[in-house]
Amino acid sequence: MRFNLLGGAAILTSALFAQLPQGLDLQALKQAAGAQGVGAADAVPGRSTTLPAATATPATPEDAARQRSEDEKLDEEVRALKRREKGPRRFGADLFQVRQRGSAATEGGIAEDYVLGTGDRLNLNVFGSATFDLPVQVDGRGEIVIPKVGTAKVGGLTLGKAKAAVQGLVSRNFSRSSVDLQVIKLREVRVFVMGEVYRPGSYLVSSLSSLVNVLSLAGGPTAVGSYRDIRVMRGGHKVAGLDLYPLRAEGLGNPNVALQNGDTVFVPLAQNQVLLEGAFQRVVALPPEPKRQKGDTVEPEDLDLDPLKEQRERTQREIKAIEAQLSPNQGAGIAEGGENADPQSQGREPQTAAQLGSRMPQAPVLSLTERAALEDRLFFLKRQLVVLKEAPQGDHRVRINPETQLPVFPQDANESLPEWLRRWESTGVAPRLQFELRAGETVAEALRFAGGFAPEAGPGTLTLRRRDAAGTLSGQDVPLDSANHLALQRGDVLSALPRRERTGPVVQISGWARVPGVFARTEGLKVGDLLRREAQVLPDTYRARGEVVRTAVDGTSRFLAFDVDKALAGDATHNLLLEDRDRVELFRMEDLRLPKLVTVLGPVARPGTYAFHDGMRASDLIFRAGVPAKSADRLVAELARSKDGKPSEVIRLDLAKLLSTETASPITLLDEATNPRIQSDDQLSLFEKPDYKIHRTVRITGQVARPGSYTLDSAKPSLSGLIQRAGGLTAEAMPQAGIFLRRMSTQDASLQRAAEESGLMGKDPTAKGINEILERLNETKRQPLSGQLLKNPLLHGLLAGSLNRMVVDFGGALKGEALSDVELQDGDEIIIPRATEAAYVVGETASPFATYKVRKGMKVGDLLKLAGGTTRNADTSNIRLLKADGRILDSWIEGRTVEPGDTVLVPQRFRRDSSWQENLQALTPLALILNAVK
Repeated sequence: MRFNLLGGAAILTSALFAQLPQGLDLQALKQAAGAQGVGAADAVPGRSTTLPAATATPATPEDAARQRSEDEKLDEEVRALKRREKGPRRFGADLFQVRQRGSAATEGGIAEDYVLGTGDRLNLNVFGSATFDLPVQVDGRGEIVIPKVGTAKVGGLTLGKAKAAVQGLVSRNFSRSSVDLQVIKLREVRVFVMGEVYRPGSYLVSSLSSLVNVLSLAGGPTAVGSYRDIRVMRGGHKVAGLDLYPLRAEGLGNPNVALQNGDTVFVPLAQNQVLLEGAFQRVVALPPEPKRQKGDTVEPEDLDLDPLKEQRERTQREIKAIEAQLSPNQGAGIAEGGENADPQSQGREPQTAAQLGSRMPQAPVLSLTERAALEDRLFFLKRQLVVLKEAPQGDHRVRINPETQLPVFPQDANESLPEWLRRWESTGVAPRLQFELRAGETVAEALRFAGGFAPEAGPGTLTLRRRDAAGTLSGQDVPLDSANHLALQRGDVLSALPRRERTGPVVQISGWARVPGVFARTEGLKVGDLLRREAQVLPDTYRARGEVVRTAVDGTSRFLAFDVDKALAGDATHNLLLEDRDRVELFRMEDLRLPKLVTVLGPVARPGTYAFHDGMRASDLIFRAGVPAKSADRLVAELARSKDGKPSEVIRLDLAKLLSTETASPITLLDEATNPRIQSDDQLSLFEKPDYKIHRTVRITGQVARPGSYTLDSAKPSLSGLIQRAGGLTAEAMPQAGIFLRRMSTQDASLQRAAEESGLMGKDPTAKGINEILERLNETKRQPLSGQLLKNPLLHGLLAGSLNRMVVDFGGALKGEALSDVELQDGDEIIIPRATEAAYVVGETASPFATYKVRKGMKVGDLLKLAGGTTRNADTSNIRLLKADGRILDSWIEGRTVEPGDTVLVPQRFRRDSSWQENLQALTPLALILNAVK
């Protein structure tokens, strides 16, 4: 029974004092643990010992997160270095595919023969006449200290002998007491990994780490590093070595070397590398290499034999994206260009689909036009996916691999052959693996490490290619009886060819058969006998045609067709006599039928294309498409029926009678007029309610009693009514300078496209008009010390990127004039500025941006004089007056009366700053931009 000696309830403390040895009190243990700076569970009483500065187990969650981040960064660096290697794969490299990171914790699972050393943490449990439980640590002198008991020398002893030594020490003080000693944390040692590894350096590892673990931390040997001569150096001398090949191939050898502080694990250069290619067990068993990164060299064996796979996957991803957008749980309105089309979010930063998806709005936000366009695209993609799908049994098209320009025969390939052999035959490149051999090792050792021959290897097909010092390439056959005597040299290539011919009287059945495969051919066997003997014909097998592809010994082929039913009946014309290597192929009735599909469009949960089934009615198709959205019109639907390319026949449906509810479904409604049967290629359309929104909201800010967002509560809300709901104007309001903003871009994509085609889009006076003009005209205002161009504040602080300002007579609207009042729309924004006595001058004047108090009767000319007059670069013929209510005056300007809130715009005649070269609009006459708001 274990007690926590540094805390706990009073009753546990009393029980502990009753069994502690005399003089070993709880206060002394607390002081000892505090002196060492360890926790209650890890307290080591007695002499203070110092733990290593860096440990494998971080002390805090922050340290653990930092260590994890550093490990992941190092993992990625090692993976990047391995990806850049262009040579063949090496035997043994799979030992280091993943960097192995372990903990020094043991949970007591250490064998009795473990040799203790400085830094090992133990748990001492004494029970009997004296009972106590203490964590202790082996100090720098190899001792552990037991308070009030003594010191035991355990360094250099095995765990079993250390337990006996402690037992003797405790027995001299307390009779009839037994001792249990467990290792709870291994000591950590600092070792160096040097030589041909991916990340040489020093590493802190536990004392029981194997050499494979240590090498894995450094990424393992590189492409030129040795797997056969790994050395452990201590004090300049080799103390241990490791050969990874016997370990990897046969499980032989001991990688568990007792490492000490300062040891160096050294990986020298590999001296004798040879290449084995072809039908060897471990060579052909290699898993496919991971996908190459962009820019990597592509080997023929890395190529995908399905050239349409990437296009098919891309089409599937686009289909999923459109289906997610059409789903009623889609993110908040992703409009064209990826911007948020939610009325409440205009003017804010665009949000991604991932950010919006988490909001899960209840109502769909796509307009009918956008939804119809997406549904059309979805229908096209699904049709395209049918064309791109994997070749069915009856597809004999020859596809050209775009990388190798070699033909790929998906049906003619012998399916009985393993994948590696079919790939070899398709690409012409044999599987290969590089091995490292010691000096003097022979072909027999290479065969042993390679696992011998694969089952498909042909007898007597072992060949050796060797290049001498002069560069001459020679080749020779290697009989198996001489494999023990022929030593391999650096650069040798050892090849094992597979059996290239099929032996024995066999035939193959493929396609839509009960059991496709290879079968024995008896003398005189005919195709009808074979199909009848093996019961190969299925109920939906196409009976009017079967095919035999006959391959001769020289590789030439011949094509024969037969009637399956007549062959089964024994008709001599169709019951063909089979020969060796014949391939019989059967087909499916479905292969001769076009796919039958029906489509659902509109605001439902799952719009899209569905498989057609005989007997399906309109209510059944609607049920499969899911629940209509909130914006859906639940009264009327239409069923469009194809008429062979002629205008479709449209059937009007009473949707209310066809919808399923939580309690009932119209499964008994069989009236053809109300619930007609669906035919292939029919299209069922549901519709939306006009201009449907859950809430319509406008925003009013500035000088009103209650600024904020207001939900419209009537069919035709007015501006004056909104101001009344907001509590009216404050005493400081300036209604004649009020700003009314309305989006040109709405949720309806058709309106947006119409605006673009009419030329209105992109001429927003606040987005790309007045605001840009005001910014460009202030270029002559610079920071006095740095000369940096300054951006001046715009009128009333207004800078809206996607809003249009409407010129509104706020005074008339507040007086109740019907012609001046404005009917509000969803998303409108009203700003009532604070009253001012100032007018502004912006542009080519002596004071480029200045504010002046307006006196009664002041004219534009007077205001320009106060600004110091125009500069030589001023375009005086295009001076404009921007009124506080948004109107722009462009004729007889200097004689116009100036009112508070007005702005006089003086453009440049020539550009002074070449930094605006990228903005061609800066050279456009000001009048062309300002005319957009006339």
